[in-house]
Amino acid sequence: MNRKAIMAIIGISTLLVSGCSSTNTTEINVLATTDLHGSIPYELGEYAKNELKKEENVALVDAGDFIDRYDRGAMDKYFELKYEDEHNNKQIHREVPLAKDMKEIGYDAVVLGNHEFISGNKFYLDGIVSDFNKQGVDVLSANTYNKNGSNYVKPYVIKKVKTSDGEVNLGILGLTIKEVGRDWYWDKNWNRVEAKSIELKDQPGFEDLYMKDLVEDAKTYVKEMKKDGADVIVAVAHTGEKPKNPKHPGNRIQDLATQVDGIDAIVAGHNHEQIKQHDYTNKSGEKVIVTEPGKRGECISKINFKLEKDEDKWKIVEKSSDLKQIEQPPLSENFDEFFNGFRDIDEDVKEINLEKIISFKWDKAYYFKTPINKSEIYEKVGYKYNSLSDIVDENMLQIVFMEGEKVVCHICIDKNLFKFDIKFDESDYEGNTVTIYPNKNDKFKVQMKMNKGYQSIYLTHTK
Repeated sequence: MNRKAIMAIIGISTLLVSGCSSTNTTEINVLATTDLHGSIPYELGEYAKNELKKEENVALVDAGDFIDRYDRGAMDKYFELKYEDEHNNKQIHREVPLAKDMKEIGYDAVVLGNHEFISGNKFYLDGIVSDFNKQGVDVLSANTYNKNGSNYVKPYVIKKVKTSDGEVNLGILGLTIKEVGRDWYWDKNWNRVEAKSIELKDQPGFEDLYMKDLVEDAKTYVKEMKKDGADVIVAVAHTGEKPKNPKHPGNRIQDLATQVDGIDAIVAGHNHEQIKQHDYTNKSGEKVIVTEPGKRGECISKINFKLEKDEDKWKIVEKSSDLKQIEQPPLSENFDEFFNGFRDIDEDVKEINLEKIISFKWDKAYYFKTPINKSEIYEKVGYKYNSLSDIVDENMLQIVFMEGEKVVCHICIDKNLFKFDIKFDESDYEGNTVTIYPNKNDKFKVQMKMNKGYQSIYLTHTK
């Protein structure tokens, strides 16, 4: 056999071998938030929606404590009505506005955190779970159980993530810290009672639920997820990286990462920390990456998996996580600065210019006559900067301060509760809005009074 024939045979053999072991590579991404506490900043929502529109290979999850009332909008109204119901000894299911917001952005799943429990009792928790499920957003917590031993909500979901090289089965496992309660509570007679512990089993109103150790349950469910075909497993856990102290040992991320084989990445929560990527090694010697995206939408975690497909099986060849900082105006700080400006006014002052007492930058402000539909506010402002109640009632003062095209301060308060009000002449309005410009039409007569330790402030517009 001549040399050319030998080389030809070797070439054919090489092609055959390489053809049999050919591989395809692709990637998927997981975006994650945590500890939103009732409000999704506009900038965070827009970033997430844009990422989901760009590619199909992206999932979006939240690691818990998404429920709270500090948004000065729809969630505040939800809690206001809830507390009113409780005061009248009623239990009424009211739709959680945040469920629609998270559906609109594109969340796949959320995990129960401690605030979902301490925001009420099982009746209210049932309502939260129902509202999210109706919106097609899965609520997860593998280690929360009904009294009969069944799972209270789904322990995990497997999302088929589309890539150019085929679908990847992404397993999302939800886990919740056992310490979900408070140190004390009010009984039916409004007496303060010390709780036996802050674990769910010792919290009133949750007698029909209990929780188990999240690490031990993770071991069980990871195996189940593998059997269900998960190619990649991400544990989304409302628990911190390290225990705070012996009294509160519930932060179990380190144990989860090192003791449970099969988890590829972990999204942590609860501690309000920003963790770009911490690396751990599990019992099988495999790397487990951990990330935590801070609090209140200040950043979002982005986990990237590069995968290689050999025949019908995907294998992770590289993984990493990063934090995307979300730039947003300091709305809460400016809210405080607005009222701080009035507190510094001398009691003898009878007239003020808003431009002189407000320290943050603004070039116009919209004062809205209430009651008003939220769509009218959004249309005037130019975008949905916050999740407002469908109808802002007449007791709520509404002022939106703008710098350029961005909202830099939103004053949404109960005029009677805060003892603060602003009066305009009907001729000042264009429709339901007065537009205020610094140093042009921002002059007001001011009346300040102290009554039973509370300061009341009343402004009357003057030309």
